[in-house]
Amino acid sequence: MRKNTIKLTVAGSVMAVFLAFSGQTQAVELGAKAGTDFTELNAGMGRQTSGLYIDGNWAKNTKNGRQIGGAATGFNIPVGPAMINLGAKALYMQGSTSDNEGVAFPVGGGITVPFTDSLAFYAEGYSAPDALSNRVKSYTEADAGFSWVPFAPVKVKAGYRYIGLDGTAGNPNERIIDGAYLGAEMDF
Repeated sequence: MRKNTIKLTVAGSVMAVFLAFSGQTQAVELGAKAGTDFTELNAGMGRQTSGLYIDGNWAKNTKNGRQIGGAATGFNIPVGPAMINLGAKALYMQGSTSDNEGVAFPVGGGITVPFTDSLAFYAEGYSAPDALSNRVKSYTEADAGFSWVPFAPVKVKAGYRYIGLDGTAGNPNERIIDGAYLGAEMDF
């Protein structure tokens, strides 16, 4: 009897938290970006609306095999027509040496500024110092560009993406991704 009560309490608590944070319909986003030497896939929910969001991505340098993947969560705050987000990520990094392979927990934020109903500018940056990573001195990422919605639910993106690692003593600094890209996203 006690086990069932505990299970119901846990299930009810999880459901209450979920319902509290999903008071409005959340859009699901699925996207891909491709640059000269990299590919990135992402999926998320709630990035277009105020409140909580979740996001996941995987990026690979197609030239040298370095890659990164992880999950993010944060909070969107509308400021006039713009949307500001603050968040944190949990990432797995694979650099060129085993000493640059590990996890990082960067924090950061971004902004989306719409010019029209279909055209917007976006930018975001995340960073993890030595204290928030287990194998590198620091982790930095940035993404900025323009998005255009030719017709719903398709969004086209063009921008610049950077992901870099500063190695610890004796290990190399690395650029996992550094370049311009074109991408597409489906928002449901």
